[in-house]
Amino acid sequence: MATRRKPISPYHAGFLILLLAGGGLTGCALLPGGRPAADALTPAEHLQLGMTYEQDGKPDLALREYGRAAVGPERSVALTCQGNVQAAQGRPLEAEASYRAALGAKPDNAMALNNLAWLLAQENRDLDEAERLIRQALALGAEPRATYEDTLAFILRRR
Repeated sequence: MATRRKPISPYHAGFLILLLAGGGLTGCALLPGGRPAADALTPAEHLQLGMTYEQDGKPDLALREYGRAAVGPERSVALTCQGNVQAAQGRPLEAEASYRAALGAKPDNAMALNNLAWLLAQENRDLDEAERLIRQALALGAEPRATYEDTLAFILRRR
């Protein structure tokens, strides 16, 4: 006497059809030929996601997203944010490199100018360059002006 099998629900049947027709679950993020699918997020969305992760206290995830954002028009801002996370993690040399890369992408990035100047002053290194950077940011009319003036005052006190 043959045993009867339990019928497959429509949900499971549909899943099995998709599984068999699609070649299994592997390759969900691959295009035909095994190529990776395009990034679903824009650089601006990666930047926003990085900021959210940073605010949520998830610096490693923030750094990943800032790296992904740094390929688009937001490159300078993303690199500045990356530098901020690195500085907060106590990695001043990496932060400095990120700020300099941000300025390479956009020399008039007042936030990067300010943050690099602050970092140099905190490290008590190259105070002449730090002062030049912050004065450049102030000349751009950076706002809020008090933030930039505070950095200048900090540099002058260091001298």
